[in-house]
Amino acid sequence: MSSERRFEQELPSLLDDMFMGPMPAYRDHVIQQTARTRQRPAWTFLERWLPMVDVARQPILAPRLPWRTIGLGVLLLALLVALLAALVVGSPPKLPAPFGVARTGLVAYASGGDIYTVDPVTGTGSAVVTGPATDLNPHWSRDGTRIAFERKVDGGGGASLLFAARRDGSDVVRLTSEPLQAIDDYTFSPDGKEILITAEVFGAPRVFIAEADGSGVRQLDLGVPVAYAAWRPPNGTEILFMDATDPTVGTIYAISPDGSNRRTILAATPGRNRGMVQWSPDGSRIAYGEWVDSDCCNTVHTHVMAADGTGDRILPMPTGAIWQSGSLGWSNDGTRLVVNRGYTPTGQDFQAAVVPADGSGPGVDIQYRSANCCTALEWAPDDTWILGTPEDTNGTALDQVLLDPVAGTTRTVPWKTVSDPSVQRLAP
Repeated sequence: MSSERRFEQELPSLLDDMFMGPMPAYRDHVIQQTARTRQRPAWTFLERWLPMVDVARQPILAPRLPWRTIGLGVLLLALLVALLAALVVGSPPKLPAPFGVARTGLVAYASGGDIYTVDPVTGTGSAVVTGPATDLNPHWSRDGTRIAFERKVDGGGGASLLFAARRDGSDVVRLTSEPLQAIDDYTFSPDGKEILITAEVFGAPRVFIAEADGSGVRQLDLGVPVAYAAWRPPNGTEILFMDATDPTVGTIYAISPDGSNRRTILAATPGRNRGMVQWSPDGSRIAYGEWVDSDCCNTVHTHVMAADGTGDRILPMPTGAIWQSGSLGWSNDGTRLVVNRGYTPTGQDFQAAVVPADGSGPGVDIQYRSANCCTALEWAPDDTWILGTPEDTNGTALDQVLLDPVAGTTRTVPWKTVSDPSVQRLAP
């Protein structure tokens, strides 16, 4: 028998011997140690409570969405975006509060019988109300959305009608049904729904209230000639006015817009005259000018008092100044007044000045010249400058200028106008 045959016969036993192998010497010691250790309780095995094998074998499948559901979701998202865009575009613009500091917008002015608006920074302007009629003296509403203006009925002097339009000149509305003689002033109410008008009737100044939508106008019967009528800030609950009857010039009143609840704020004082009466922007104070008749000198001084007439005080002047007018305009933050100040006894030589309303100092003089000491001055809504319209010796308005209330300087403007100053208020 060959050697290959013997190997084949012995191979199974050789494999058995290799599989079993020798026993380790420490086997008996391990058995002795483990025999004394208690077996771990079955309840502590996690597999007893959770079918780990089954869980591990569960397939993780991503949900399958049908194309119809995906398309519907895309459509709903597009509709939502369109709705948000419509709300943003269609929502009304933010409006400024009727009083207090605001952002400065456009200047409205009249030139050549038309109404214009101009950017005071760039000098870029455009006509907003044009036509053959003579329109002048545009006044912005307190929210900056509308403009009221005067239209001469005969194309020149004399009687006028009042109109109002949107800031772009559209939607022109007639406010007064009958022409008014010598319109002195007109201002929108704080909510923009009414316009307070002072105009002459048979030679005496009277007060009217017109609906801003043109639906009607009524006369407010105050029983006396009226001057300096003004809505009380911030919500127009009262109208301030002064009795302009000679020789008792000077009683200052407040009355409800419906003509009720008249109250005397400051009674007339024999031998004294008053004028240039104005509310502060918060309605808590009143500024006015007071003087006595004199053959030689201008004796007017600037006064500030509380809304009930108490706490009256005279604002100081610098050394050398002789007289100081009443308020020509409160700053929008209520801390300063712009007035006219004279250093000679007559009222013909004067310049503008900005004075602290609390009487803490004489303020800053501004090189502003006009033949009329009481020409209109209006603060920019952000209080950075003052718009003025000086007058010549005939009382004709000259080109407007900008006054710096801090540096005390004046500069000309690139537009040409012959109207009262009016600056648009915008939301901050």
